[in-house]
Amino acid sequence: MIRPFIALLFVLLGPLTGSAQPWSGIIAPSRATDWRTVGVVNSSGVAIDPPSGTWANCVTAACNTLFGGSVTATTIQRALTSAPANSVVRIPAGSFSVAAFNHRRGNVVLRGAGSSATKLTMTSNQGGAGFGGDLSSTIHLGSATTNTPRFGGISSTPWTAGYSQGTTVITLGSAAGLVAGPVGTGSVIMLDQLNDASDGFPATGDLFICESGPPTCSNQGGNAQGRTGRAQIQGVTVTAINGNQVTIFPALAMPNWRSSQTPGAWWTSARPLGNAGIENLTVDFTIGGSQSIGVRMDNCANCWITGVRFITTVSGSNATSKHLYVWASVNSTVRSNYFWGKQSDAGFPIDNYAYTDVVAHSLLVENNIFHHNVISLVPNDPGTRNVYAYNYVDDGYTFGSSFQYHSGVVVMALLEGNNWKTALADIIHGVHYMNTHFRNHHDGLAHNRPGTTNMALPLHSRNRFFNIIGNVFGHSSWTHYQTLLGAIPNDPQAIYLLGWQGNASPSPVSNDQRVIDTLMRWGNWDNVTSTNDTGTNDASGTRFCGSAPLPLNCGGTSEVPSGIANFPNSVPASQALPASFYLSAQPSWWATAFGKPPFPAIGPDVVNGDAPNTATTPHGGHANKIPARLCFENTGNDPAYSGSSPPVKLFNAAACYLASAAGGAPGPPTGIAVTGVNGAGRTAILTGTSASGRVSKMVDRTAELRDGRLPDGRARSARHFCCCLDPLLLSLQEGVAHFVR
Repeated sequence: MIRPFIALLFVLLGPLTGSAQPWSGIIAPSRATDWRTVGVVNSSGVAIDPPSGTWANCVTAACNTLFGGSVTATTIQRALTSAPANSVVRIPAGSFSVAAFNHRRGNVVLRGAGSSATKLTMTSNQGGAGFGGDLSSTIHLGSATTNTPRFGGISSTPWTAGYSQGTTVITLGSAAGLVAGPVGTGSVIMLDQLNDASDGFPATGDLFICESGPPTCSNQGGNAQGRTGRAQIQGVTVTAINGNQVTIFPALAMPNWRSSQTPGAWWTSARPLGNAGIENLTVDFTIGGSQSIGVRMDNCANCWITGVRFITTVSGSNATSKHLYVWASVNSTVRSNYFWGKQSDAGFPIDNYAYTDVVAHSLLVENNIFHHNVISLVPNDPGTRNVYAYNYVDDGYTFGSSFQYHSGVVVMALLEGNNWKTALADIIHGVHYMNTHFRNHHDGLAHNRPGTTNMALPLHSRNRFFNIIGNVFGHSSWTHYQTLLGAIPNDPQAIYLLGWQGNASPSPVSNDQRVIDTLMRWGNWDNVTSTNDTGTNDASGTRFCGSAPLPLNCGGTSEVPSGIANFPNSVPASQALPASFYLSAQPSWWATAFGKPPFPAIGPDVVNGDAPNTATTPHGGHANKIPARLCFENTGNDPAYSGSSPPVKLFNAAACYLASAAGGAPGPPTGIAVTGVNGAGRTAILTGTSASGRVSKMVDRTAELRDGRLPDGRARSARHFCCCLDPLLLSLQEGVAHFVR
C-alpha cells in the first residue's frame, strides 16, 4: 500500500524530463517556441521562482544601518555594495524620501517590509548608462555600464553557422571577450540579421522583417535600439564556448534565420547583472519635470521585480511616465506587482506605458495588477519569446488598449490567462509575427473605459501568423464577429479587426490580406457567435472551425491555415486544450486570501465561471476571476492617496497570494527517500532536507494510509501526507509548484 504514496511523491517532486510541448498537436512547431524556460531559471535552465526566499538577511554594518531606519540613496547603495552573495538587503517599514540610486550587486535582493509598509518617495532622476537623457529613471537595476548600438560601446562579430529553428550551438566569427556560464553568469549576446529587402520570406506575404516607414514597412518606422537595418533580434546567454562554437540558451526561436541575411551578434561592454531583484516595497516616482521612469532594468539576466507597488500621480498633457522599463535583459521575471497612474485623465501623450520592454527576451511578466494606466503593457522594439500571463487590467483610459504590440520586431510572444479589454497589434513602428494568445478573457468595457481602440483583438497590417487559441471574448458592445481589411476602419464593435492599414500616417501601408490568410483560430468562445451567451457551459459560442464538415457556427469558413504554402498549421486532431502553454502545474502564487480559482481559470472547457456573466459582460460560463483580479477587488484603498481618482490601492502581495511570489516561495526539499517501512507496509518513514538545510523526518501513520482516508473518515490528499513534516512541511506546501514548473 506504500506504492501510491511513492508515485505521488514523484509527481510532486520529480523534475520534468519530457520534451513534448504543451501546444503539440495544436500549433505547428514552426509557429511556436518552448515557453517553459522563460523568466528566472536555475543553473540547468529549468524555470523557477525567484530564489531569494531562501537567502539569509545581510547583517553587515552597512546593512544594519539601513535596516535600523537610516534610509537614503547613499545608505541603500552602501548596504548593497557590502552584501555577501545570496543575501537580502532589508529596508524597514516606513515612508522615506530617497534620491535616485542604483542596484548593481549580483546575487543580492533589495527587499522592503511589504509594499503597504515600506514606501520610497523618489526625489530625483538619473540618466546616462549609454541611453541618453530621454530615458532617465529613479532606480536602476542593472550592470554598471549599459551601451546600445545607437549610442556606442558594443562589441560585435559575424554569426557564420547554426541557423535552424531549435538550434543551441552556433558558430561566431570570434568568441573573444565572451564568458560561458549559466543564465545570470554567462555573457548575454544579441543575435540579429539584415532586414528583408522586400516582402517577404520564404515568399511574398510571409515573414517581412523591416523597420522603414510608409508605405513599405510600417506607418512611422521603428527599431530605435537595435543595430540599424537589423530589426530581428534574439537575446541569449552563452553557456559554453569551444573555439568559435558557442552554446546558447535558449534555442533559436524563429524559423527564418539564414546566411543570406548576414547574421551577426553584438553585446554590451559590461557583463550583465545576474541573479538580483527588488521586492516588497512601494516606489512613488512622482517628481518634478515632464518625464520619468520608476525602475529601469538594464542588461539583466535572471533578475526579478516582485511585490512592488509603482505609483505616479503626475498630471498634465505633456507629462509622460513609464513605471517599469526593461532593456537588453533576458530570463527575468516581473511578478505580483501593482502599477498605478498617471493621475490626469488627459492621457496624452499616448506613450505613458506602465510596463514596456525593449530588446528584451525570454521574460516572464505574470500576475500583475495594472490600474488606471493610459496603456498597461507595451512590448516596444525587438523582443523574442516573452510571456505575458495572468495580468489584470482595470480602468485603462484614453487609448483603450490593455496590451499593445507597438514597435517591431516582436515575435514568438505568448499571452496567456490575462483579463483585459483589448490586445492590439499595430503597424505604427514595426511588424509582429508568430505570437500566440491562449485562454485570455477579453471583457470589453466591464472594468475599462472606452478609448481610441475598443474592439477586442485588432491585428493590423503586417501582423501575420498569429495563433489565437481557447480565448473568451464577451461584451455587449461587440456585435460584429470580424471586420476585414478596413471595411469599417477601426471598427469599435468588432471582436476581430484584421488586416487594416491603420491611420498613424498620411500615407499608410496597404491593407493586408495575409493577416487573415495566416491566422490560426481554434477553440475560442465569443458572444457574437453564441446563442446562449450567459449560460453556465455554453457550447454554441465556441468555434472549432477546421476541416469539412464544418460546425454550423463556423459560417462555412475554416479558421485553420492548413492550406497556406509556408508555415501552415494542420487542423488539430482533438478539441482538448492543455491548462497552460508554459506552466506544467498550478503556479505557487495561484491561491489567494480571497479564494482559489480553478486552474485553468479561462477557456471553452471551463464551466460555471465566477466572473460576472451578464447580458453586458457574458462569457458563457467560461471565465473565472484570476488571482490578480481577486487581489484587486478585495484590497482596500490607501488613505495616503485620498485625492487620487480612482483610489490607489493599499496593495501588498503577501496579503493577497498565500504562497506569496514576492520574495519567492521556499525552495523544494531535497534528498526525499523512504528510510523505513513497517512490516505491514502501511507506515512510511521519509527523510529529506528542507530549503533551509535542516534534515527532517515524516512518519505517515497506518491510519492515514489505510483505504486512502484519514482517521476521521475524510479523503486524504497530498497536503495531508505532508502534515507531519516540520520544516519540510513549509517546503512541500509552498514549494511544490516552484519545483515542478
